[in-house]
Amino acid sequence: MHRKISLIALLCLSLTASGQLFDTATEPRWDYTVRAALDKFLPELDAAYYNTGIQVYDLTADTVLWSYHANKVMRPASCQKLLTTISALDLLGSNHIVSTRAYYTGNIVDSVLQGNIHIVGGFDPTYTYEDLQQLALTIRSLGIHSIHGRILADTSFKDTLLLGNGWCWDDKPSVFHPYLSPLLFDRGRLSPRSEKYPTDIFFNPAEHFLKTLCTELGLLPDRQSYGFSPVSPQAQLFYVHEKHLSDLLERTLKNSDNLYAEAIFYQIAHFNTGANASATDGARLVSNVVRKAGSNSTYCEIHDGCGLSPYDFLTPSCLVSMLRYAYHNAGIYYSLFEALPISGKDGTLSSRMKTGPAYLNVHAKTGTVTGVSSLAGYITASNGHMLAFAIINNGLLKTQTGQNIQDRICQELAR
Repeated sequence: MHRKISLIALLCLSLTASGQLFDTATEPRWDYTVRAALDKFLPELDAAYYNTGIQVYDLTADTVLWSYHANKVMRPASCQKLLTTISALDLLGSNHIVSTRAYYTGNIVDSVLQGNIHIVGGFDPTYTYEDLQQLALTIRSLGIHSIHGRILADTSFKDTLLLGNGWCWDDKPSVFHPYLSPLLFDRGRLSPRSEKYPTDIFFNPAEHFLKTLCTELGLLPDRQSYGFSPVSPQAQLFYVHEKHLSDLLERTLKNSDNLYAEAIFYQIAHFNTGANASATDGARLVSNVVRKAGSNSTYCEIHDGCGLSPYDFLTPSCLVSMLRYAYHNAGIYYSLFEALPISGKDGTLSSRMKTGPAYLNVHAKTGTVTGVSSLAGYITASNGHMLAFAIINNGLLKTQTGQNIQDRICQELAR
């Protein structure tokens, strides 16, 4: 009997030394630990009055780490901006130029322009009143002090719709709910440095631009002085205000600026379509990138670029697929990663996850509209692996409810 026990003991020692027998003192693998921690959320999620979809992907190991209703179709809110910016970086590149240009026709005789000035809008959301003043100075520098013609706006960059597809028509214009015009300054506000937006339903940002420019040039701001017309092929370029796509990313993502997101969305639409580009054109091209990223576009409904439309729908797995696609394309990833809010530091994550392992570790886009809260981006795990994740909560009575569980999950992913 004693001989049998000793033989078994020797065998156990041999197997333990060779690593073939489980040692209870050895810590469980990192991925098992994380899955176990996330599994503890399941009873809470199952019992919740709201709906949740989650996917976590280990980019380093190239495998799904954990998921919960990851293929359920949900409203993404401003996480829609991830689809817009990743698609723009993929299709246009970070050096794509967003411009406002000015031309003139005719001749300048004795300080009088015998012709027209054409302002061509390229949907630059950064254009300010100071930029408009510089345009007026440039016109003066040409020796033009009077115009026997008109100042004409070419707004053919996009269609004539001033609201996004599905936006509530009776919402008042605001920082959150901007007018969408290819020619505007100071975001279409009524006066420089004013936070007030026009309430007149007939207000047109491009017309406001022309009226203001007329005033700066000492012209009467009436229909005798300005109008709308495509630029003439014979017109001479004399002014260019340029920004690059990369200049728009930070405000789009860190500040979740809807105007900037829509400007990028229409850059995509216009690049392939040309004049009078529509939201449908932009949606088609973004859907193409979604498919290229390996996601099923059947369950991805795109109607605008910022996520304000109630008709925008996608799945958490779609968001993660786009984040994976960006991660594996350096030209996209570095621009995207730098522009995302950082937990506890800046943007829409400045007041969240200010302590714990998730502090300064989450680079992610937030999303918030009535009943919806979302968070999607990147986080570095304790073993050094880079993770991509998407968490979407729909049917919320309080936004904070969704944000709390998102933050708790991120803390677990960072441990």
